[in-house]
Amino acid sequence: MNIIYTVCNRTNLAHALALADSVLQHQPDDVFYIGLVDSLPTDKLPERVKLIPVSELAIPDFNGMAADYYDFELLPAARPWFALGLLQKHPECVRLTFLSPTVILKKSFDSLLDPDSEMFLTPNISAPLKQSPILDDKRILNAGMFHSGSWTLRPSEKTTAALEWWAKRTIDRAHFDLCNGMNTDQLWLNYMPVWIPALKTLHNPGWHYGLNAVLNKNLTANGNDYKVDGQPLISLDFAGLGHFDPIWSDHAALVTENKVFQALFMEYQRIVIRKKQELEFSGEPAFGKYADILPNRLMRKGIAAKLKELTTYIDQF
Repeated sequence: MNIIYTVCNRTNLAHALALADSVLQHQPDDVFYIGLVDSLPTDKLPERVKLIPVSELAIPDFNGMAADYYDFELLPAARPWFALGLLQKHPECVRLTFLSPTVILKKSFDSLLDPDSEMFLTPNISAPLKQSPILDDKRILNAGMFHSGSWTLRPSEKTTAALEWWAKRTIDRAHFDLCNGMNTDQLWLNYMPVWIPALKTLHNPGWHYGLNAVLNKNLTANGNDYKVDGQPLISLDFAGLGHFDPIWSDHAALVTENKVFQALFMEYQRIVIRKKQELEFSGEPAFGKYADILPNRLMRKGIAAKLKELTTYIDQF
């Protein structure tokens, strides 16, 4: 049994359902789960999508986490806990894959996963970045070498121990606080090669194409045939585009670097809007501190940068 899962609340449930459609199309033999960190009626969810609510997980002091984290921090903090919960619920699982709600599949990814590896991680970059005022190598180091939007593991003593270690650290060390060495769940992925020697990094150019890739990889289209550096496009990640992401929303302007990617994003937005209209959910998520952070965010960051320039100038004297 292979399981693919995502984690969301009402804010990105429509994105999760768009992902579900692509999984059912390209990985039809895999079981798809939505890990829901919210309190919502589930009668409007498609029957083909399985649901596991956060209330079913054995997270120590989840109420404390919900009170301490913003909702956009709580979601990634819960990801390894959902992995452990799904493996406990399905001991017959032989492959577990996490995909963030902003991912969609364009082809099956089975051919990427060799049988000798126990875990597969997605690198943020596979080569030094081309020069850009929007994104540079240092920012990638701050964010983490591996993209937390996708990973796969085969259940074993080593991978389960790594998940447990990771999960315990997200209880109180999964804030978005780069200055204090935290970046939600993501920086802990840097340690996975230490825990799991039989680990493979997926460098296929068609895998997980997003804002992390547009500077170095060329996405092209010939009708509905999409290729990245000559290889078939397998998956896309629209993190930071149309939905707040603590890392990638800072780099949303990169979408214009590739017109094919930009067109695919506009198509994706139409799908998400239709899903939202079908769901009719509104209001704030039930868990996590709510922050309406997207409006005017870039303007606020620009003002803060100007104030920093001023204080730096004053400090010189």
